[in-house]
Amino acid sequence: MDPVNLAEYKKLFPIFKDVPDSEFIYRDGKWFVSLKATKQLAYKHKNKELIKFINTVEGRRNEFTGN
Repeated sequence: MDPVNLAEYKKLFPIFKDVPDSEFIYRDGKWFVSLKATKQLAYKHKNKELIKFINTVEGRRNEFTGN
């Protein structure tokens, strides 16, 4: 697949239109969004399963860092 610039990616997936460009990273031909932005989207769209998953990930991350 040809690389897609971020503006085009946001047009393809309008859910990301309000996410700042700084919350994206392009790696190995794919766009990834930060955990912070994912969390904001989950709360904005009231996605309970995603919120639960994020809380689990954050809990594990805190276990590894000792926070």
